Amino acid sequence: MVGKGLGAAVAVVSFCAVIAGAFFAGAAWQSGGAKVTQSPRYASGQPVTMTRGELVEAWTAELKKAGKAKPEGWEILTTEELRGRYLDQVHENAPHPTGRNIDPGMDRKP
Repeated sequence: MVGKGLGAAVAVVSFCAVIAGAFFAGAAWQSGGAKVTQSPRYASGQPVTMTRGELVEAWTAELKKAGKAKPEGWEILTTEELRGRYLDQVHENAPHPTGRNIDPGMDRKP
């Protein structure tokens, strides 16, 4: 007889624990919790052009900066391939820092 009463008591305590957990979870949810911040959408602050026409125009401008022309057969490239080539050319055209540019006194010996 004691075993039956003990089992019922464990069931009631377990039920109460579940209800209490649900209550606290609901209270935490309603309080709003921690504020979520959002970083800028683009790391560079500028979006990458998305349409094929914009990509061709931007890629052509970057190639012109490097003194290059579009390769033969570029028309068959997919939009994703054009985007990749454009971004590669932007990276290639970017100034590459050297030790002197980063820290002017870095190359002097004491």
